[in-house]
This record gives sequence, C-alpha cells and structure tokens, in this order.
Amino acid sequence: MEENKPKRPRRTRAEIEAKVFDAIRQLADTKGLSNINFADICQYADVQPIVLNRNYETMEKLLDKYAYTCDYWLHDLFNSQHPTDQAGKDILKNTLQALAGHLYDNPDMQRLLTWELSADNEITRRMARSREMYYKAAIEEYNRMFANTDIPIDTIAGLLVAGTYCLILRRKRSTFVGVDYQKKESRERLYKALDYLSHVVFQSLEEHDRTIEIARKLKQKGIDTAVIAECTDLPVTTIEQL
Repeated sequence: MEENKPKRPRRTRAEIEAKVFDAIRQLADTKGLSNINFADICQYADVQPIVLNRNYETMEKLLDKYAYTCDYWLHDLFNSQHPTDQAGKDILKNTLQALAGHLYDNPDMQRLLTWELSADNEITRRMARSREMYYKAAIEEYNRMFANTDIPIDTIAGLLVAGTYCLILRRKRSTFVGVDYQKKESRERLYKALDYLSHVVFQSLEEHDRTIEIARKLKQKGIDTAVIAECTDLPVTTIEQL
C-alpha cells in the first residue's frame, strides 16, 4: 500500500506574497524586472499559476504591487531631519546623505531605480511621478529662497540627486573617475562631497545676500547706480529695485 504523502501546510496569502516578492528579487538580479514572467515566479516561489492569476491577474499588476510595496524607502527617507516641505543648508545636506545611504543599503531601491531608468511603462512612470511629488514642496521652497539669484538651485539639486544615483547604481561595473564606490572609504568621501557641495551652494546664496546689502547701503548714501553696478556686478535693474 502506497504511503500517503505528507501534505504541505497551507500558506497564507501574506506568506505566498512574501515568497513571490523574494522570487522577484532573485529573478531581477539575473534577468531584470522587465523580463520576469509568471512561469519564472512559479518555479522560484513554488506556487501554482492559478494562485498568481487569482491574486494578481497579470504580470504588470504583480510588478506594480511589488513596486508600490517596496517604495517604502521614500517614507523612510523623509523625516524631521530632512522634511519634504522645508529648505535649508542642513536639510539639503541631510537629505542628500540619507538618499545616498538608503541607496547603498536598500537592494529593492536599487532594483526599482535601475528598472525606472531602463524601462518605460506605466509602473516606472508612476514611480517617477511619486518621487517628484515627494520632492515638489521642498524644491518650491528652495526656488523661493534662491529666486533673486542666478543660482539654478532646482537644476543643481537634480544634478546632485542624479549623480548620486549614477555613482551608486553602477559601482559594481567599474570605478568612476578613478574612484571605487564599493569601498567604505569612497562611500564616506561621497557623503563628504555632498556635504561640501551643499555648503558651497548656500555660501553662494550668503555672498549674494551680502552683496545686495552692500548695494543697498551704497544706494542709500547716494552713490550712482552705474557705479554700484560696476562695483558689485549686480544688474542695474536689481539695484534700482533696492
């Protein structure tokens, strides 16, 4: 008489989803998120196709759920030290360093950003829009702070963020300008560079404000506008408005 095979304990939906997401992570590292299909996941997660069809319907919906669930890093990134609706030198520095730290330590974030950069679909567009919404209020505040200067703070912030993405995401491919960002000391140098650049940006703002104040005092003393413009390099129109 054939022995009855022991039945596998029935898994909860949460347990199945955890296995499915683990399968996605493994497959993403070998095939890329865009090339995963239900058959791959069934094999890696040990689930039946009918379960995936019932829970997610399509591969697109499954990846959307994975992306939405793993977007938690955005919530972790912004807190009282680096809020989304305030601006300042320390806030900029802390936010950039926190972003770099999260990207170094969070494989899900690395996979999603790599996918976002390499694939154009509704999910990657949604992720990009979601990130823009998080940054929106802070960028508007920075633009207000730098409004009367020739410092393009929004573009500078974009370069700092995009540069951080690039240096960390490609660190396993090669050095970049001779720096190996897989090394701990290079990671610390990146943090210091972000600190330094944040300082330089706000130092430029402070110098601009000092120049404006000097021009205002010279104007109050009756110095000719053209002379003030020559001495301060400020536009005549700016001086006339003081």
